[in-house]
Amino acid sequence: MKGMPFSSQLRWSQHEFALCLKKCLKAKTLRPGMQVHATVITSGTNMNILSLHSKLVGIYASCADLKSTRLLFKKIEHPNVFAFNWMILGLAFNGHLDDALLYFRWMREVGHMGNNFTFSVVLKACVGLIDVNKGRQVHAMVCEMGFQSDVSVANALMDMYGKCGSISYAHSVFDGMRERDVASWTLMTCGFCNAGEIEQALMLFERMRLEGLEPDDFTRNVIIAAYARSSDSSKAFAFFERMKWEGVVPDVVAWNALISGLVQSHHVREAFKMSREMILSGIQPNQVTVVALLPACGSEGCIKWGREIHGFVCQKGFDANVFIASALIDMYSKCGSLKDAQNVFDKMPFKNVASWNAMIGCYGKYGMVDSSLELFIKIVEKGLQPNEVTFTCII
Repeated sequence: MKGMPFSSQLRWSQHEFALCLKKCLKAKTLRPGMQVHATVITSGTNMNILSLHSKLVGIYASCADLKSTRLLFKKIEHPNVFAFNWMILGLAFNGHLDDALLYFRWMREVGHMGNNFTFSVVLKACVGLIDVNKGRQVHAMVCEMGFQSDVSVANALMDMYGKCGSISYAHSVFDGMRERDVASWTLMTCGFCNAGEIEQALMLFERMRLEGLEPDDFTRNVIIAAYARSSDSSKAFAFFERMKWEGVVPDVVAWNALISGLVQSHHVREAFKMSREMILSGIQPNQVTVVALLPACGSEGCIKWGREIHGFVCQKGFDANVFIASALIDMYSKCGSLKDAQNVFDKMPFKNVASWNAMIGCYGKYGMVDSSLELFIKIVEKGLQPNEVTFTCII
């Protein structure tokens, strides 16, 4: 289409329009999609032919232009399954979860029962709402339609139950699967880890290998993090060493999983020891590592470690990251250095509500009520919206 005169575009056939829209949809490119849309309209092409409407809905939805998606969808006299699917997907993946479920209900009311894609997306919406009851209703529809044997739908069901805290239901779905892919095993392993049933997760990990499937790095990292968060950090170290013995070289994500888990379980010294070993192994800490370690410095009141990390942050240019800068303010505040906290705050090129909250909390800790209120007024003046944490910090 590039370089083609507009007049020649008007002579395109319906098949050419459909092909072009399909390519725009696959590439998720909004601007070319809009250009083709305009050409379709001016050419007087019947939009109901070859599902042109559905493809256009897909382009706008996949590019997060929900206003245009809704307007276009309303113009479809009889939306097909694909138009509904794109509408539901666009809403769900842009946080409009209740609306996504409303369109799903509408879809079924007009006689479209949905397909495996529909149910996978709707179940993700249930996860976002943390609504296991709606998830169970969708599960019943899945069984009614015979989609429970579809691997992608079964995986979505496991994910929904696992993230909504119903691990036994997730396990039941897993056991009922005739076929499983790596994602199935990974989801079930993650579900057990998140539920604190780490030994069950490890058994599944071993069973997966016995069935000839090799766990991916993500699965291993989830188990490392779960063990590290538990009261018995020795098992995290043992699993980590076993990985290396098996020839799996831990990457920065694996190290971060171990370090973050150790910090969360208050094994702070072990976390710092691992961060040093990480560097010695040739893996450089990243921003995730820094965000994990800074709260540990604050909780232990160890300003020496905090300053070492601060030096590393400046060296790597991470100080421009608003979340890291906010974590530095919080760390210095907890370590008793108002001056350092103020210095970090003043040098921040951009501040979000979390940054202001950290500094307000710092002033509050030292009884500087007037300074806290002064910052609060500045937040409002700058057009930022204070949140519950802001008011808690002031109080």
